[in-house]
Amino acid sequence: MSSQPNTTRGALGEWMALLRASNTPTVLADCLVGLAMAGAVRAQLSYPGLIFEGWMDVVCSMCAIYFAGMVLNAIVDRDVDAIERPMRPVASGRIRLAAAWTAFITLLTIGLSFGVGMTSGIVPLAVAALIGVWTLERAKRSHSTVLHQIGRVWVAVSLIGMAVWIAVMLLRDPFDLTGFEPDRAEQIRIGWRATTIPVLLLAMAATAYNLLHRRTGWSVLLLAACRLLVPVCVCAAVLARAGSLDTRLLSLKAAAITPILVLPPLAIALHTLMLSIVARREVDAHFTEARCARCNHQLHDVAAGRCSECGCDLAVHAPVCSRPIPEALRRRLPFMAAIGLLPAIVLLMLSIGRLGGGVIFISALAVVTAAGFVWISMRGLAAAINHPSRRPAGVGALIAALAILDGCLCTVLGQPLLLPVCVGLWFTTRRLQRKSEGS
Repeated sequence: MSSQPNTTRGALGEWMALLRASNTPTVLADCLVGLAMAGAVRAQLSYPGLIFEGWMDVVCSMCAIYFAGMVLNAIVDRDVDAIERPMRPVASGRIRLAAAWTAFITLLTIGLSFGVGMTSGIVPLAVAALIGVWTLERAKRSHSTVLHQIGRVWVAVSLIGMAVWIAVMLLRDPFDLTGFEPDRAEQIRIGWRATTIPVLLLAMAATAYNLLHRRTGWSVLLLAACRLLVPVCVCAAVLARAGSLDTRLLSLKAAAITPILVLPPLAIALHTLMLSIVARREVDAHFTEARCARCNHQLHDVAAGRCSECGCDLAVHAPVCSRPIPEALRRRLPFMAAIGLLPAIVLLMLSIGRLGGGVIFISALAVVTAAGFVWISMRGLAAAINHPSRRPAGVGALIAALAILDGCLCTVLGQPLLLPVCVGLWFTTRRLQRKSEGS
């Protein structure tokens, strides 16, 4: 009789693996970049200091949407994972499929509720979708065709209702502004749209990536867009809550504000794009190469159950199955890693004129941080490209390097006090990745 882990610690570990909780600190670091962007914009508008109003709500939203995306990824890939990574929570059956769907719907609802701030429409739709999911689970267990059809119709209606709810929010004001002065009503409307639209785009990009990533390699652009939108969401939310979205004042400072709003998210997106290209080769459904995870020996007969070189049990040391990275791509990836720093360098050059007396200190700190980011990224890239058995560890190092890049961006944006926080988040990510896989 086989025993399954049923302790609280074991269950917590399974859910941490499902949510990819080890990478959560990098999401928090991206949120700090959004906070620094908001501070830099306010400095250009001659508003004092860094503000935190509304920051926690949007951070909770970003984390919840990230977790929802990870759960959906495990659900969509469960068939492939059952062959290539059978120890993953959903593929192994240790977390039921219905429970995973429930977690996805709940987390997405929490993310949209915190990010959009309106629960009157989304919560009933989420409850309806959950009823449909558990109806399908009941139909699967009882082999009832009628329940199966009812569950499918129920879920379909919930999805249609969600699409209608999003369209209504985007096309018209969700509240009555007739009692306000025209200027004040317009300011509220702009703040609402600036807060809502990026969050909805992030949720749709995360969902679309998980549904399309097995169909096309271009889906990595959606993943890069997800990381790009995180600091944008935070920046827009903080500026909206502080009442700093004055379109007339922003238009006067457009030349100075545009690099602040564009270049930092672009740097994060480019690094994400580079590591996503490497990660797609980590495990491939049509792999051509299998290597022992213990000695890196190429395996020609995985079904034998033992490595022909070191003799280890492949059931204990699961082999790493991957498609070798083409030589042309191998040569281009280091240049892609360097290009990921280009927006930060340009932003540093543009910011020299506005940093005043602290330009030398901040510039030196940003250069040192950028050098550390390049060193960490290149080590992870070399491990991911040159050693198939170390590719998951290399991808994990590249993911963690996002926190160092975020620290560099925060420093360039005039918030060097956020750099130690980002370094701490990088260290936390690396520690957590030792306990729970990061990719």
